[in-house]
Amino acid sequence: MASPQIVFAADIARRTRRLTSPRRAFLLVGFTAALALTLLPTGAAQADQATSVDTAAGQAQVQALADKAEIVVEQYDASQDALSAAQVQLATDRAAITAAQTTVDSTQVQVDAIARDAYESGALGGAASVLLSQDPQAALRGADYLQRVADSRDRDLAQATNARNALVQAQASADQELASVQKLQASLQAEQKTINALIGKQQAALDAAQAQAADAAAKVAAATAAAQVSRSQTRTALSAAKPKAAAPVAKVAAPVVRVAAPVAKAAAPAVPAVTSSKAAAALRYAYAQLGKAYRYGAAGARTFDCSGLTMKAWAAAGVALSHNAAAQYYSTKHVAKGALQPGDLVYFGRPIHHVGIYIGGGKFIEAPYTGAKIRISNLSARHDYAGASRP
Repeated sequence: MASPQIVFAADIARRTRRLTSPRRAFLLVGFTAALALTLLPTGAAQADQATSVDTAAGQAQVQALADKAEIVVEQYDASQDALSAAQVQLATDRAAITAAQTTVDSTQVQVDAIARDAYESGALGGAASVLLSQDPQAALRGADYLQRVADSRDRDLAQATNARNALVQAQASADQELASVQKLQASLQAEQKTINALIGKQQAALDAAQAQAADAAAKVAAATAAAQVSRSQTRTALSAAKPKAAAPVAKVAAPVVRVAAPVAKAAAPAVPAVTSSKAAAALRYAYAQLGKAYRYGAAGARTFDCSGLTMKAWAAAGVALSHNAAAQYYSTKHVAKGALQPGDLVYFGRPIHHVGIYIGGGKFIEAPYTGAKIRISNLSARHDYAGASRP
């Protein structure tokens, strides 16, 4: 089926055949000009629309890969926290081993003395001489002495036994903690490989989206330039084909050119006023990081990932948070979306794998993904909002 423009053109051609030659030429030129002025901008608009669609599709692919990477990044951050805790516990266990070994060594001297005395005195030794004594008073004194010796030996032996048990327990705990550390280290290495592979795909998608956007923008620029050239040529043709009998054209006054006032350089965004001094401190820290690079596993001072940024922001307010988005959500007070206040944390994804700090007006500061800078984003642009909390 022919387009409306083609049908319209055919109809005009039929009508102009009935007119005299000069008149027909003028109308044909005028029609050609009108058609050019109508169709060429439409082509430019279509190219511009294609640019928008292509860019949106590319950005959607980049965001989808970023979400996959962010899930593993948050697992990586949690493993890092667990590894740090395990290393602290391992150091504690090794200190306990050292202390227990010192106690064992000191009690071993007493145990050796008891064993040596028993060997040298025989089975009964001094006890036999006391019990067989002919002096009742000496026998009583001797029996009391033997009881004290026995009690002392029992305490020494019990202390030595407890020291050895403590040493065995400390060694077992250290062995278990060491195995945990080694497992976490292996897990971190595997997560790093997964993250790096996803980042590679994400970077390739980002490069492709940028190249596609640049190519589409070049096509729009070319179409716009062609339209401008065509308009200029059409105006020239109209002027040359104008009938001599045409009424004189009134002089058009030269347009007044208005010089726009110089645009002032955009000021840095102001930190919103908040009632909580802690929220204000967290916001000041977050604003100060705008423009810094994203790097997974990082928590300052030059690079951050999402939970690293929010953790450090609230640390500046004296509040300790884990380096993990889900852990931050479950360890803080939940708030409804309609009750959000500047300084609150906003979370995304199921399972939760991204977090930012709300600044008011439907906006939040986030460390988005590899290749992007810390920025202010619109809450409405995210379709995976999962909740909010107030540290």
